[in-house]
Amino acid sequence: MNWVQQNLGYIPLLALLGWFAWQRILAPRLAGVRNISAGEYLRMRDTAHTLVDVRTEREWQAGHAPKAVHVPLSSLVAHLDRIPRKQPVVVICASGNRSAVAAVTLARKGFAPVYNFSGGMAAWQSAGLPVKRGR
Repeated sequence: MNWVQQNLGYIPLLALLGWFAWQRILAPRLAGVRNISAGEYLRMRDTAHTLVDVRTEREWQAGHAPKAVHVPLSSLVAHLDRIPRKQPVVVICASGNRSAVAAVTLARKGFAPVYNFSGGMAAWQSAGLPVKRGR
């Protein structure tokens, strides 16, 4: 008990780190989701796949991949019919966190293979991939 009292400030930090590790690393691996870097995506972008952007409408309007399907994370389960099941799915968000959650959801709903775009739109733009503004 003495240790807990002395380290009380660290417990929320450890809980946050554990949650982050679960969401970003452990849950995707257990669900069969692979991370894909911008370089790996450049090599696969000419093969049939669906790129799903799970950011908010505001983020989408600010700039998105030209061929992406916009399905915000908050309505993903309600709009699974917008995502083809017979080809790989690459999920992207702003940084890779929400897309990791979405990728796990898709994998658990039977989509395969599912990839999480590492680094999100920031990595997308850094790699020089095209960005479309507006709808």
